[in-house]
Amino acid sequence: MKKIILLSATLLLFINSYSQTLSMPSEFKKAYENGTRSFDGKVTDKYWQNTAAYDLKVKIDPSQKLLEGSGTVHYKNNSPDTLKIIVLQAYHNYYKPGAKRAGFFATPSDAKKNDGMVMDKITVAGSAVDLKGKDSFKSYGTQYLVTLATPLPSGETVQVDYQWHYTIPGKGFERSGAIDSTSMFIAYWYPEVAVRDDIHGWDRVTYDASAEFYHDVSNFKVEVEVPNNFVVWSSSTLKNAAEVLPEKYLQRLEEAKNATESITIIGKEELDKGIKMKSTIWKFEINDIPDFAFALSDHFIWEAASYEDKMGNYFLNIAYDPKNPGFSTVIKGQQESLKVFHNEFPKQAFPYQHFTIFNGLQGGGMEFPGMANDQANSGEQYTEWMGFEVSDYQANIGVTLHEMFHMYFPFMMGINEKRYAWMDEGWADFADYFSPEKFDNKNDNEYITRHWVVPMMVPTYTRPSHSWINSYTMGSYSYYSLYHLLGAETFDRCMKEYMDRWKGKHPTPYDYFFTFNDVSGLDLNWFWERWYFDFGYPDLKNEGLEGNQLTIQNEGGRPLAFQLIYTFEDDTKKKESISPECWKSSAIFTKKVPNADKVKSIELKAGANGSDAMYSNNTWTRKN
Repeated sequence: MKKIILLSATLLLFINSYSQTLSMPSEFKKAYENGTRSFDGKVTDKYWQNTAAYDLKVKIDPSQKLLEGSGTVHYKNNSPDTLKIIVLQAYHNYYKPGAKRAGFFATPSDAKKNDGMVMDKITVAGSAVDLKGKDSFKSYGTQYLVTLATPLPSGETVQVDYQWHYTIPGKGFERSGAIDSTSMFIAYWYPEVAVRDDIHGWDRVTYDASAEFYHDVSNFKVEVEVPNNFVVWSSSTLKNAAEVLPEKYLQRLEEAKNATESITIIGKEELDKGIKMKSTIWKFEINDIPDFAFALSDHFIWEAASYEDKMGNYFLNIAYDPKNPGFSTVIKGQQESLKVFHNEFPKQAFPYQHFTIFNGLQGGGMEFPGMANDQANSGEQYTEWMGFEVSDYQANIGVTLHEMFHMYFPFMMGINEKRYAWMDEGWADFADYFSPEKFDNKNDNEYITRHWVVPMMVPTYTRPSHSWINSYTMGSYSYYSLYHLLGAETFDRCMKEYMDRWKGKHPTPYDYFFTFNDVSGLDLNWFWERWYFDFGYPDLKNEGLEGNQLTIQNEGGRPLAFQLIYTFEDDTKKKESISPECWKSSAIFTKKVPNADKVKSIELKAGANGSDAMYSNNTWTRKN
């Protein structure tokens, strides 16, 4: 008995030693004290998260860009608390005059008057909510607060019925809206019950389009009504395909489910003549998904194909404007991305058997569960930018892989993107390291050295102008360095356990830190502190050889992994990878170089894309 007590005390001391060296805000400490989180990164018996089941019907009039919806939500309170309010996300209130806007999106492309998401009716547990009553219904930015006449006890479910409408905004980079007069990507279109978690309580962060989103896992039944000359694509498989699709399209759809080469479901010639569906109602149903999006058009080409391997069978779709023929290569890009995910990183089954990429966005791409909204990239344009020949496939694979990877983070892993965007964007950028079509960057990135780049643990939404640096660049550099610190085998083991533990849940940065500490058996707190809590930036300076000694200076302070490429007098090359462990106790790295007198030059490549803040100081060349 004494041995058991001694072992337990030792284990507790060991676990606490990890937590004590990392700064932890009070709201996180409270969760650990309450036992909803654990210092070993495991999911505890006291962990909870609330759930919702949506039954939604929506009608869209493309000519008026009008969306009208009605629905029922069954919301279950799994928390230990009695709830007095329910918070509804109304993201389209972003378009209302005077709404908070920031970052790239400070001026929406569609600046016309827009009333946002207008609630026409709300009923809670059968009782109508007074939408004009100050105590029962309040509007705060992109959220509505509904006061419950009867508080919702722990373990109980409440039914909320509502009706709403809004004007679909015009095309732009605000993630959702009209692409052209009859093509639209519809996202964040229903009043979504906000996340309430054990750390921050209700998610009360106003959407300003700079930071992204946070969702609970939910169930969805959706009916979309559109004119009969439109096609609808969504986050899930079409449930009533036989009722809505003419026989020829239905046959092609079935053929595509067994084809590895792309099958055209609806082509340009048919679109030019005009298409007509058998029904105006498109039905979808899917469970255990954090959000639901859809898109529609009367003139987009529809192609599909399958992909199958040991991890599953996947049905892949693309919908694109005929003026972007290069987008047809995206089907191959989807298949190749699945190969990377299943065999290289993260080595987990892709979360959604049905996936669609819609060619809507005018810049970059945007992820949604089971879907992406992507721009069309031209190989010709990339060739001009890069200075060497790039195909349409190569031009599109990057954004395809990135947006598809998001099905893992933040959707399978329920990341709070509003606060910790580097926990999903950084991983998505790091995934490109494993792509066979990745491009090295050999340019200076001096913008990441500026004083306004704050530590990564500063919540994303509080730094709207510059959060993208931490979300993408710093995040991917940190994961690349962690990969090379641990080595592929240990990293894969930690990553698998982290994802197995937290899939379908809401991991925080500490759950990530503590899981990797626990599974690796290492105290990685020095690494976490330097990357996520401290100021600094990724920049190494190659001081070159003096005699046979090479010196590398860590100018930015971040513990970067890097590669050295030696070129000898006979133009042969040798590569050497250096672990970020070398920066644990010093900002200067030195090593003896064999046959140094025969070395003509030494190039330093840092990070997944080959460059750090100042690539211009990464190469040393011997002077004659």
